[in-house]
Amino acid sequence: MAASILSTDSPSLNWGGPTPGLLVGNQCRAARAMLEWSQKDLARHARISAVTVRGFERGHTRIKPSTARLLRLTFEVAGVRFIEAGPSCGAGVRLAEPVD
Repeated sequence: MAASILSTDSPSLNWGGPTPGLLVGNQCRAARAMLEWSQKDLARHARISAVTVRGFERGHTRIKPSTARLLRLTFEVAGVRFIEAGPSCGAGVRLAEPVD
């Protein structure tokens, strides 16, 4: 299954590979799993359609940059930190360190 990548109306940004700062469908699924959220839970927290979440994670739906920012912010507020893809590893997620 191909990774779902945020796509924009700009041809220069639709090349299909991971771009720093963009949310990847696999990251979305992993972040939900860490938070033990269903697709419906994420949709409710982000105030978007569960159909949009499902399509994005499966790679069937292109989301707007504003929706990607909203999803990413929703996860970050819940304690998820995003790891950008590097030369030897893919994009990922982790939970933030607990605050004392």
